[in-house]
Amino acid sequence: MSEHVAFLGSADTVKGFTPLGIRAYPVEDPAEARKIFRECIEREFAILFVTEEIALFLEAELRSIRFKSTPAVLVVPSMLGTRGLGLNRLRSLVEKAVGADILSREESASQNEDARTGV
Repeated sequence: MSEHVAFLGSADTVKGFTPLGIRAYPVEDPAEARKIFRECIEREFAILFVTEEIALFLEAELRSIRFKSTPAVLVVPSMLGTRGLGLNRLRSLVEKAVGADILSREESASQNEDARTGV
């Protein structure tokens, strides 16, 4: 299965995934990101990990495949940290599926529990 998994992001972020059998695509600019993303779609990868920074370059491409079953595109933080794009994308998909933003409720409950217990 790992030969069906690709990771698009900065060289520093993706390089550690090649020993796991994940095809790493280091990209730095928007044109390169779009070209490699299209290549990954044509190669029929089942799963694409895309860093948040690269996802910003691929907004139109991500919208165009959002209703396809493959590839599953997972937007993840890079070595620079998170911007919340992956969670926001997941929250939107869950809200469309169940009709409510259940992830925000779980976050609030977790934060309230942490505040109550002093964690």
